[in-house]
Amino acid sequence: MPPVIIGTMPVFLAIIANIRERSAPWKALALPLALIAIGVAIVNAATISAADVADTISILLGTLASLVALAIWIAYGLANAAVMRSADAPDGLQWTGLQGIGAAIGSLLLLPLASFDLAGAASASETTRFILWSLAMGLAGSWLATWCWVVASRRLPLALAAQLIVAETVFGLAYGFMFEGRFPTLAETIGVAMQFVGVCSAIAVFSKPLTASSLSQNSVAQV
Repeated sequence: MPPVIIGTMPVFLAIIANIRERSAPWKALALPLALIAIGVAIVNAATISAADVADTISILLGTLASLVALAIWIAYGLANAAVMRSADAPDGLQWTGLQGIGAAIGSLLLLPLASFDLAGAASASETTRFILWSLAMGLAGSWLATWCWVVASRRLPLALAAQLIVAETVFGLAYGFMFEGRFPTLAETIGVAMQFVGVCSAIAVFSKPLTASSLSQNSVAQV
């Protein structure tokens, strides 16, 4: 469920960019947004209905946390793009390193919420595997991915750079199904497919060149 909710970030960022730049007609965005909203609703409804009554509150709280994460991601995307496109933009590697330091400080603040019940029972091989996976996730999943996002934010328009997060939805869902050792249900397949089609439709809308009439309408709207 979290990857599906976070997967709406590209469209929301594209909407915000369109509000600022008027790069696409709003009527063309109606269908993509409707498909994404219905797809998210189908996946969430299927998950909640299949869960035990005792797990319903937990799922609802998890959905709320995912929505909060979505809002934070959007705010980060806007702030990161603003910094990297400013006249005195920092070096990409330095900016990535600064974000890493901030993430490390945030992680230290969250340590009291972590569970270390199994720390003393872990074997040497399990501890080594844990450290190696932590390094791989930190260097590749965090540092390298953040640096690539910083470069994309500097070189691409925000409405286009935001579409790169679509990959997070695809891989996140695939990893989730692999972890659970199952194929998606029919409802999950339909919901995810609708969201994916909606995101692709949004990309197509923002990829189309503006016509002369659209440009004149945008100019009038901006005035």
